[in-house]
Amino acid sequence: MNDKAQIADYVDRAEAAYAAMYEAAPHNVKDYYEDACFYLTRAIDVATALGLAEEIERFRKRSEEIEAVYNHQFRYVGR
Repeated sequence: MNDKAQIADYVDRAEAAYAAMYEAAPHNVKDYYEDACFYLTRAIDVATALGLAEEIERFRKRSEEIEAVYNHQFRYVGR
């Protein structure tokens, strides 16, 4: 798999994990949130190695969006 395909795979996995947050039982939401963050971090790592500044910024913003949703909608659910 080439680097750009690897980035696309990581982003797809992150988005799938994010979507799964909405369907998950309350006690599993954090796992999907952490998966989404993990895969976006991997995408950022590969993009950094390739010097893809626009993609790095896009993935960082998406990570921040996912964190904000988690903190606002899910963080204290089920406690």
